[in-house]
Amino acid sequence: MSITSYTDLNQFQQQLNQWLEEKFTHLAEQQDYFAIFISYGSRTQRCKVWSNSDTHPQKLIKRSLDFFEKIFKKDRCLPEFIKIDVAYNIQKKAWQNVLQEVNQQTHNNHYRKGISFDEKFAINFLEQEIYAKAIIRSVVFNEPNFFDEKNLNDAIKSKYPIVKQKIQLDKIETAWVFDTYATFYEQGQWFELQSTGCENGVRQLTGDKKQQIKSLILKNAEFLHHEILENGRFIYGYFPAFNREIKSYNTVRHCTAIYALLETLEILYNESYLAKIKQSIQYAIDNFYKEVNDKAFMIDGNEIDAEIKLGSNAAAIFMFAKYQEITKDNQYQHYAETLAEGIRFMIDKNGETTHVLQYPSLETKEKFRIVYYDGEAALGLLRLYQINGNLELLDTVKLMFEHFISKKYDKYHDHWLSYCTNELTQICPEEKYFQFGLNNYLKHMKFIRERKTAYATFLEMMMSAYKMVVRIKEQGFTELFESAKFDELKQLIELRVEFQRTTGFFYPEVAMYMAKPDKILNAFYVRHDRFRTRIDDQEHNLSGYVAYVNFFGENNDK
Repeated sequence: MSITSYTDLNQFQQQLNQWLEEKFTHLAEQQDYFAIFISYGSRTQRCKVWSNSDTHPQKLIKRSLDFFEKIFKKDRCLPEFIKIDVAYNIQKKAWQNVLQEVNQQTHNNHYRKGISFDEKFAINFLEQEIYAKAIIRSVVFNEPNFFDEKNLNDAIKSKYPIVKQKIQLDKIETAWVFDTYATFYEQGQWFELQSTGCENGVRQLTGDKKQQIKSLILKNAEFLHHEILENGRFIYGYFPAFNREIKSYNTVRHCTAIYALLETLEILYNESYLAKIKQSIQYAIDNFYKEVNDKAFMIDGNEIDAEIKLGSNAAAIFMFAKYQEITKDNQYQHYAETLAEGIRFMIDKNGETTHVLQYPSLETKEKFRIVYYDGEAALGLLRLYQINGNLELLDTVKLMFEHFISKKYDKYHDHWLSYCTNELTQICPEEKYFQFGLNNYLKHMKFIRERKTAYATFLEMMMSAYKMVVRIKEQGFTELFESAKFDELKQLIELRVEFQRTTGFFYPEVAMYMAKPDKILNAFYVRHDRFRTRIDDQEHNLSGYVAYVNFFGENNDK
């Protein structure tokens, strides 16, 4: 609901006045100087931020209400995105201490405070502005954070055009850092935003949690569907601070993104998505699929210098199999079966894989590249076996698992291994496979609990394990179930469901600070890698959340 009448404006102002009165009444007991920030804008461009400060809260309230009055008189409406912040915990700090705090951040983009460069808040930036304009950044995501002097001065020039003097970082002596209470206005509703820590500036969930996650899935599915071009290729991703499109491409991620989009049809069957999905599947066939005698491979790169990845064949089978499962249309089964023969070609008599081949010679390029390929390959064969019942595929997976178990692959805590262990134990409910699945997550739980980045594959791994543990109990493996730490696993799943949402989803209150909010609204991102918004970031989050909505709950684990 847009604000286009004075009646709507008056109601908006009354609600804002009440919120500000409550916050300033609370803060008056703690501080004697106050600052307010109004972020406002549209979907198509980076929001603007107006700020004001004073010793008298009532003056700030009046100026804020007058600010919206002026906008309305000028435009006959208010902007689509409106966010209000009020500063608290204002601390004067030596600049060297601020630098040290920023430098010591374990992950990039995780310094979660606003900064003012003067006591009166004449030049200031909210935490969201700091990262949306890369004022604090790092060269590589796991290297120390630092202030970028050029980006800082560019941001000052854009926000404060009357300020002519440039800031020299080595001349700064003091800064004021602060936290904020915030609220976001959207279509007639006010959303209270969380304050401090990893959740800073992101809305709280209200009402039925699963319904809220379902809504998030459907919004992200719409985003991912929109990223498919007319020829079936995806827009691969963005670095959204400055609207930079990622130009590389990857066969695995193309196929798994389609797989995840198909999964969302289990939440709500949106038939309108199928046309683009089929176009994207055809793009994969036309550009990546290559038959060599009685087997096939998915290639990466141009045909002159292409390579075959074990994981690419598996990802394509996921895509074909999920399409057939959802639509009951078997038109792609031949491709999946021929790719499975390609996978079997890359597995020796001991169940050991070769990860990368040269195309078209099929000579070994890399015996091992990344452990994910092994679990993906086993899962791909299992998914096809569940369609065509070819026992050779199941026997190959069993052979691979003997290798996984003997080489203690459970030490990798790999989500693909969790997926295929869950699938295998549905078909062959043997204790050794259940034990492998338990080992895959049990020693990783502390790491997952303490991880402060939205590592989406954690939820995928735990949801696959959760489904497996439910069956362990149902099938009477009492000792195994008692070792599963099931209650702890459920708590950890809930923790990561919330954590991925608050630290990795572009709600409008986060997207509005980026260069082109409409391009990344409702997308998942990776904060510590420049808010990277890539198709595989959508896929991993979607798969975990779909599993949560479909399978997690009291009815499944009593």
